[in-house]
Amino acid sequence: MKQFPERLKNARKMNGLSLQELSDVMGNSISKQALNRLEAGEQSPDSEILSQLCKALHVTLDYFFKDNSVVLEHVEFRKLKKLLVKEQEKVKSATIEYLERYLELENLLGMERKLPFKIKSYQVKNTEEADMAAKEMRKILKIGTDPIYNIIELLEENNIKVYRTVADPSFSGLSTVIGNDLGVIVYNDHQEIPLVRKRFTVLHELGHLYMNLDQVEEKLAERLCDCFAGAMLLPDEKLLSYFGGKRKSVYTNELISIKKYYGISLTAIMYRAKVLGLVSESYLKYFMIKYNQNLKKQEKDNYNGREESNRFIQLLMRAVAQEVISSTKAAALNNQTLGDFREQYLDNSI
Repeated sequence: MKQFPERLKNARKMNGLSLQELSDVMGNSISKQALNRLEAGEQSPDSEILSQLCKALHVTLDYFFKDNSVVLEHVEFRKLKKLLVKEQEKVKSATIEYLERYLELENLLGMERKLPFKIKSYQVKNTEEADMAAKEMRKILKIGTDPIYNIIELLEENNIKVYRTVADPSFSGLSTVIGNDLGVIVYNDHQEIPLVRKRFTVLHELGHLYMNLDQVEEKLAERLCDCFAGAMLLPDEKLLSYFGGKRKSVYTNELISIKKYYGISLTAIMYRAKVLGLVSESYLKYFMIKYNQNLKKQEKDNYNGREESNRFIQLLMRAVAQEVISSTKAAALNNQTLGDFREQYLDNSI
């Protein structure tokens, strides 16, 4: 069990617990000092301790016997304020655990994971080039100028792993790479964050994966990824059609109509309009004042899209049906007990 100490530490971080907090969750049946010895490899767990740890840390027994097969490279958290290290570790550890299960399943099925583009291959230095990168990405994903109704499903179908987490709402998302060629996006599904913002975040992170921003400073890089996300959500020809040319004023109901159809926030529409020269800088500033006063609190309304992917579960069911893996293994890969897995997925077989 040479991998157990590190696996235990990762599981604890994944749950956002200190050693003392883990001991408390376990009803102090194992002391902080004993847990520290387990993480240091100075003590081996017996079956009873393993059972208690699985329950407290919400993992299956299989978790503790796996090798650490996933390393996240160049992780950058997109956040509104300084995010506690503990919270960052929780997000990273949970992402790694999910990807370990996902990639193991794909390996068992003998699946290729080829991306339709090379990581950080599109050189971008300004907003015009970010807009062109979005147009190129729409071609790559074969979606033309249509609205994207389920971004997560679209990206998963193109071998980009998207992981949903719930964390401090100051954190929006991150992108990372595994093995120089596997793109991963993590987004915060906290209920306080409007769905249109989550959609924007996922595409912002796609921009970080696709565009090479090495020649620009950090703040500009973030603005260019915002530009990329806006252009992905709302192609310029569509916005030009809606606005009909340069405007001196824009009605809220016009913006809401666009938002309903394209799943893009009111602010993102107006920033797109400014980039395309449809409104002035001064009018954008005027709009932002009015938005913060009256419209921001309504950003959760007027768009009822669906953002999810069932790809992992579909692959899991396929593996069981084709007898590539047993139902016991499938339950472990889905981080469930066999009984719960059978009840949820197997009891309705034809």
